[in-house]
Amino acid sequence: MGDFLLDFKSSEDRTACRTGEFLRFFPDMRVERFDYPEFSLVVSSADDKELWGSYVSPDKALLVALCGRIALDRREWDVARKMEGEGGLACKFISQCYSDSGIAGIESLSGNFAIILFDSSARTLFVVTDRWGLFPAFRFCNSGKAVYGSHPDAVADTAGEGRDWDLTSFAEFILTGRLSAPFTYYRNIEALPVASTSVFSFDDHRLIATRTHTYFQFQPQPQKPEKTEELAEDFAASFQEAVGKRTLPFLGKSAIALSGGLDSRTILCAAPKHENLITFSFFEEENREFRIARSIAREAGAEFVPLQRSFDYYGENAVLGARISAGMGCLASNHFLGFRSKLKELGVQNLLTGCYCDYLFKGLGLNKKVNRLTTREAVNSFDFSFYFGHFTSRTKLATDVQERLEAAFPPELRRYDTEAVVLDVERRRIFPLSYEEDNAERTIPQRTMPWYVPIADNGLGEVFQKMGCAMKLNRKLFARMVELVCGPKVCNIPDANTGAPINASPLREAVHSHLARLESLGRKIRPSNATTGSWLNWNHYATRSSLVQALWSSPNAEAEEIFTRVLGKEDFSWDISAYVGSRMPLFMQLFTLKVWLDQRPR
Repeated sequence: MGDFLLDFKSSEDRTACRTGEFLRFFPDMRVERFDYPEFSLVVSSADDKELWGSYVSPDKALLVALCGRIALDRREWDVARKMEGEGGLACKFISQCYSDSGIAGIESLSGNFAIILFDSSARTLFVVTDRWGLFPAFRFCNSGKAVYGSHPDAVADTAGEGRDWDLTSFAEFILTGRLSAPFTYYRNIEALPVASTSVFSFDDHRLIATRTHTYFQFQPQPQKPEKTEELAEDFAASFQEAVGKRTLPFLGKSAIALSGGLDSRTILCAAPKHENLITFSFFEEENREFRIARSIAREAGAEFVPLQRSFDYYGENAVLGARISAGMGCLASNHFLGFRSKLKELGVQNLLTGCYCDYLFKGLGLNKKVNRLTTREAVNSFDFSFYFGHFTSRTKLATDVQERLEAAFPPELRRYDTEAVVLDVERRRIFPLSYEEDNAERTIPQRTMPWYVPIADNGLGEVFQKMGCAMKLNRKLFARMVELVCGPKVCNIPDANTGAPINASPLREAVHSHLARLESLGRKIRPSNATTGSWLNWNHYATRSSLVQALWSSPNAEAEEIFTRVLGKEDFSWDISAYVGSRMPLFMQLFTLKVWLDQRPR
């Protein structure tokens, strides 16, 4: 996968081809360049050219470029193979969709993508984004200039906007751990709408009109609780179909990032042939989660590759990680970057992860309360914080952040008093998926690795729309789907999140959850980088790493001014120990921005 950059400025003013080198994050990535009188296009890619490369029709009338991936079945790939001309099969199929059904054919595709299609005979160019907002895409339109692209820093540099900061966005990231769409760190650059088609019309090679429409929006249609079993069967079938499309043998070697939870084991069990897959787990030490992941792979008959992180794994990958993610995702989630070369050595051509199941199917976007004794979930009252905790400040910028959040969730939604309202709030929080709190874990593989996420499938989208709150709470529907896909042996292997088998009774699950909590408390007596799960213990690591200290303390007057304006002089400190404990996420957000700002032109 990779990035794109579209420059509509006059030919003598264009810089897309020069700026495009910024998008070659590794020497082995391809960069394709197309220069037309109407525009310049740069596309970078870490994917196989024969499958995913751009396509120009034999008569030169049509150009199709793909960033990200679409999901096709065998029959659809066969259609692409029969088409004439050189170019990637996926883009050939997109061309056929356009020929058969116009732009509506492209808008019906599954996947995480931005598709750029230029029909020179119609003097029209299209940019189509996926219905999940999973593949990031941005635009600058001002002063008669237009630049579109998937990386906001590349768009800013091409448009000459690299210093026009949006300070409220800096403050929002620091205080909440994410940005609200469509905002970026640049005042005049915004995200394209989710599931949108932008249409560019030309006359005599000049751009004369631009319009953008939204072609799809998720509409909750919650089914009654008695429909749970029926929907679980549909869910299982859709999950298996989505994984099957992404593990077809001719696509190359597939690998699954395996944890001890439910999501990745379901992807593994949904794959048609486990013996053709490899699984891998990242770890500091062979803890409970690692042992569970290894047991799942063994029971499923898949190869298991342990990938141990070094002490300074996150510090060593911080600079490049901030550049690739544009500083919009906390570096605490930069899990994959340091193992890119290892995955390449293993011959991985399809990287599958269980990302976004929590958001879509387990109610992560809901305000929930959890009974401390029974561990059962229920819908709570509204709070702007729902997953990551928010921090407060008495500064003007903090007030601006609060006003931004209140505009996104007006009073009628904050009443949180009906299921329709609760699901509307959830939808606004989830989409675009590229803006979620852990986006560095997804954006970085999406831009630099052969990531092929199963969740971005239209069939699973249908399931999401049919789920009411009761089906999401306590993983009710998801757990039943896992039982159907994985079978009893894999389901009997404990879930690392609860310590109990998937189909355990609520009482047994509660007991195991309390025991797991005791184990976590025990680790505080002898702390290390490792936790009981797969995440790093940042409280231990950040205060002991000389590399993190060096990156954090290197002089940057601009970063200091921004951080002080956000937090106030009394609450900002250059001493990492001032953030130990519950304030460590605040440090990580500051650290991410500091590393990113150090790389931006001054």
